Amino acid sequence: MFKSNILVRLRILWRNRTHAAINVIGLSLGITSSVIIFLVLKFEYSYDSFRPDGDRVYRVVKTFDDGKHPAFQYSALTYPLIPALRNDFADAEFVSLVDAQKSVIRVPKPDGTFAKFREEAIAFVDSSYFDILTQEWIMGNHKALTEPNTVVLSEAVAQKYFGDHDPINRVINYNGEFDLIVSGVVKDPPLNTDFAFTIYVTNNLGSVKRGWDNWGASASNVNCLVKLHISVSETQMENKLKGWHLQYIKSDELENAKNENVVLQPLSDIHFDGEFWNPGGRIVSRASLITMALIGTVLLLTACINFVNLNTVLIIDRSKETGIRKVMGSTRLQLVSQFLGETLLIAVISLFLSLGLVELLAIQLSPILGYRLRFEPFADLMTVSFIMCVLFVVVILAGLYPAVRLAGFQPIRALKSKLGGGSQKGFTLRRSLVVFQLATSQVLIVCTIIAIQQMNFFMSQPIGLNSQAVIEFGIPENGAEKMRLLSDRMLTISGVRNFSASNTGSISDGQWSDNYEATVNNKVVKENAFAKMADENYVDTYGIQLLVGENLVREDSATRCLVNETFVKSLGLSKLQDAIGVPVAIWGHHAIVTGVIRDFNAESLHNKIRPTIILPSSDSYFKGAVRMETENMNETLDQVRATWEAIFPNYVYEQFFLDDVISGMYKAERNVSRLVALFAGMAIFIGSIGLYGLISFIARTRTKEVGIRKSLGASAAQVVGMFSREFILLIAIAFIISMPMAHIFMSEWLNNFEYRIHPGILTFLLGVSFNFVIVLSTIGVRAYRAAVANPVTALRDE
Repeated sequence: MFKSNILVRLRILWRNRTHAAINVIGLSLGITSSVIIFLVLKFEYSYDSFRPDGDRVYRVVKTFDDGKHPAFQYSALTYPLIPALRNDFADAEFVSLVDAQKSVIRVPKPDGTFAKFREEAIAFVDSSYFDILTQEWIMGNHKALTEPNTVVLSEAVAQKYFGDHDPINRVINYNGEFDLIVSGVVKDPPLNTDFAFTIYVTNNLGSVKRGWDNWGASASNVNCLVKLHISVSETQMENKLKGWHLQYIKSDELENAKNENVVLQPLSDIHFDGEFWNPGGRIVSRASLITMALIGTVLLLTACINFVNLNTVLIIDRSKETGIRKVMGSTRLQLVSQFLGETLLIAVISLFLSLGLVELLAIQLSPILGYRLRFEPFADLMTVSFIMCVLFVVVILAGLYPAVRLAGFQPIRALKSKLGGGSQKGFTLRRSLVVFQLATSQVLIVCTIIAIQQMNFFMSQPIGLNSQAVIEFGIPENGAEKMRLLSDRMLTISGVRNFSASNTGSISDGQWSDNYEATVNNKVVKENAFAKMADENYVDTYGIQLLVGENLVREDSATRCLVNETFVKSLGLSKLQDAIGVPVAIWGHHAIVTGVIRDFNAESLHNKIRPTIILPSSDSYFKGAVRMETENMNETLDQVRATWEAIFPNYVYEQFFLDDVISGMYKAERNVSRLVALFAGMAIFIGSIGLYGLISFIARTRTKEVGIRKSLGASAAQVVGMFSREFILLIAIAFIISMPMAHIFMSEWLNNFEYRIHPGILTFLLGVSFNFVIVLSTIGVRAYRAAVANPVTALRDE
């Protein structure tokens, strides 16, 4: 019986194979989109969700609100805060420092030399770290870091350093500064964690604090994790933390510290909160994920709408079949079950086709997502459950209405093909569904256009410096003598136009900042500013314009400084010249302003330009920059590398073109625009094939009308216009509906950028024009075939 039913349904599908093919393609694309988006959401929301007692784990962060400037939050902490928190609060079961580092690890070789490895995921942690974020141990246990100068390696790193030999008690060297003894090996971190460290160093080495050992200084990579006792809530702990830190602050810093509060950030929020530094380097906003979920739902609905449209237009063709079945005794429930069974068969075929498409897209999307989606449809219970739910939703949404409509025909009217009013009602529903499809595709098209325009705006926006032919690299050892040697050697290279050393380079998300103090017209001004520690070549190397005054001179300590235009405004001065001679104090440095430079973007264009001060301090130079001639660049790069390696033989050289650094800051936005463009393309394609099927049916039902019109002298263009007229109206209605939605979505997205475009009506008209061309091209192809058909063929049969 089951086999017979399947064969009957297959014959019905074969008889209407064009519509069946369109349904299968549309549903498979809709299911593919929804499954891909589900896999992305499943992965992103799984970040650190596997941690035992993760609901009791928090990161300690700070808020700042002085009432004069916009309030903000930050995760940068100072070293002394961690032991003070541990000693003062019994409510915290475990407290651990997490100081993320990038450095060179040297591993001794049998011949007495060292193998050097540049490692990007090093963390200095307290011994309680593994009690907070548990690991799967291969060798050792969570007490492995209780001894001084010990280190725990991940499985892959241990294999890289020591091969198949036992790594326990082996010695490695950190950055040429000190030796570490391997005391444990843990499993490699999974992809879905923000704490994907591969080397854990015990935090008992004062030399690595790099000066961040007082309450007045903090670093973005210094974080603190706490695990609260099970009986203590987040609110209770935060209430105790209010004002707690003030007892440790010096009197001259107390006024500023009163504007700060120490609060807790749940472990489950770290991956989604862009206000804070993320140790894993990947932050995804919940708003973006919700938007993706909406897009997946809309694409699946679009595919179901195609199904409804194409099957309601077949109602007339199958009306006689329905009448005969009713006359032969079929009940309404049996007819509904039969038609739902046909929908289920199409949905199952579409599902199996989509499984292959998902696997293919998972590979193609890896460069955009930054990870490979794991698609295990028959092994992962959550994925299987989702696929089954999608299948059920598709069958109900796509098949129920056509099935009920067909099953509701009266036998006599069905056999006479007199479906008048019901047909018109169905056509009204189809028009509503077509408008929904068109509005959806228009929203996605406009979103794609705006995203591309914003990215182009980013790439063309002047940032106040010249990044062409500039490379940056790390400086592992600083100080006056070493910096003079590095500068003199670099400037002897024939292809090098200029060299500069500084703390953070030109544009970076890791800026140094603090409150400065200046005396202007006998009035003390205190504001927050970026502090650029840089040599006298900084302005020339990066092509920054000196507006007034004099540049820095070669010196070891700060006696003069440069400030930008925004800094002058923060002083309350209207003329740049008035800033010359103003004394400024920051971080213990006292200098006189000798020059004002043009504003330049020290951060990405997500943020506005901040007051910036540039002053020399050779002990704080961690990044070098070289501006090169554009000719023979490869040869120049080789010489720069050789010079660097000769001065720093114990380290690993890495260089980055400044253009690539700037472009990389907008990688997330580019990936979002690519994903939106992909889904917009899918929505357009699904809608196009649905419209093609719909116009095919309309052309078939109006064959005789077309024949009569042509016999009376109508041209092909007039016939095509007859078919297109209604769809032009539907496009206009869709435009009215979609534009406010697109405007709302993209306004929210653009609010993330300090420098942004302001889309006008032309952008939205461009979107609807694009959709207009696609829709009319789809309709026009089929309408033209009907228009040029021989009218005799249409009129000869009754």
